[in-house]
Amino acid sequence: MRLLNSALLFCIIFACTSKPAQANQDAQPNSGLLHVGWAQIDITPQRPVALVGQLQKRISQAVMDPLTATALALETRKPNGSVEQAIMVSCDIIYIRKAVSDRLKEAVKPRIEDFDSDKLFLNATHTHTGPGFIDGAFKGLYDVSKDEGVMKASEYADYFIERVAACAVEAWKARKPAAMSWGLGHAVVGMNRRATYFDGTAAMYGATNIDSFAGIEGYEDHAVEMLFFWNQDRKPTGIVINIACTAQETENLNEISADFWHDVRVELRKRIAQDIFIFPQTAAAGNLSPHLLYRRKAEEAMRNLRGLSRRQEIARRIADAVEDVLPLVAKHTDSTVRFQHKVARLNIPEQQGMEMPFYNTDPAAPIEFHVLRLEDIAIATNPFELYIEYGVRIKARSPATLTFLVQIACEQIGYLPTIEAVKGGGYSADKFIVGPEGGQVLVNETVRLIKEMWN
Repeated sequence: MRLLNSALLFCIIFACTSKPAQANQDAQPNSGLLHVGWAQIDITPQRPVALVGQLQKRISQAVMDPLTATALALETRKPNGSVEQAIMVSCDIIYIRKAVSDRLKEAVKPRIEDFDSDKLFLNATHTHTGPGFIDGAFKGLYDVSKDEGVMKASEYADYFIERVAACAVEAWKARKPAAMSWGLGHAVVGMNRRATYFDGTAAMYGATNIDSFAGIEGYEDHAVEMLFFWNQDRKPTGIVINIACTAQETENLNEISADFWHDVRVELRKRIAQDIFIFPQTAAAGNLSPHLLYRRKAEEAMRNLRGLSRRQEIARRIADAVEDVLPLVAKHTDSTVRFQHKVARLNIPEQQGMEMPFYNTDPAAPIEFHVLRLEDIAIATNPFELYIEYGVRIKARSPATLTFLVQIACEQIGYLPTIEAVKGGGYSADKFIVGPEGGQVLVNETVRLIKEMWN
């Protein structure tokens, strides 16, 4: 008699410390008590593989650090049952393939019958030091059929699906009463990587120390957008970290590596808790990367003073942003949240006659993308290496307090450049499947779905 039900006790605790819930939960049909589950699994291949992401064949010679898949299961509940649900999985790989995503959903479906497998989606961190999924991808550049002892991409796909399915199921079965909060910080990580010249041309990683250099083509976004999840003891269980930068600081290695996200995990677990889950998301960053186009010597000198590698410096900046807001957001948590999740499929205009060099892309019609509302926060995915300008358009028009964009999710359709970039040309803007017209269709449809949730 003296022992309170844990879920009831949790609600009492958070009622005393959180923002007030709606007076009448029934008036909010999409709100409910939040339940969260986490899981993590190693997805490092057990044999050498062809490392995807460069225009030369690289067979892995060692493992610098492990590749990780992290699953986050979300559910809201009312006394009469589940209100809404999602399973998100962040993967240390270069991209997501539609066939792999579809197979994963089928693998999960019979193992968690109380979950709608269509509401599972994956995103990639875009490391260039991990395997692909298709044999002979990139026009046969990564063919390993004659390389003895090397794991084929299709073999890795089977291994990946088996491991990630287990991770997703574990996260769903581990869900418990929880609370969430959001935070906004800043860290200089992603830099615009397109140099422009006085003759009207542009080049990715173009020279900047020549007389014809005119400037950097576009925008950068140094925001660190964060979602924090808390257990019944008011301890953080995991953090979603969204930045506009792909994981390709050490992209030319002949070793398997998660790139700077490995260093971020190490640093945050050292500062916060060894068992905390870190869930990386890449915002619209098709024309960004962590590489510097100028001021390199000064940056290197400052890193040397700190005794850090470039990857460790990136991790320090991200961890500083997280640590800065953590005590603030700990005071403003929600255990009853409004949660909606829409799975959308959109026919998007393709650029006629275009073919991505070295790319094997998924069909662009229709694309799959997901739009979620978590209280004041919106999350929207897309399957592109999406130029940041499209992300800015969505975020500026979104009614959400903070909008998380997640690129390279669900499918792989390559770069989506802007009109300005297409005029300048150069890699990422001279060959593409979906162009500026399709980009604006994606923007408008994403904003429309977000606004529906706020209406």
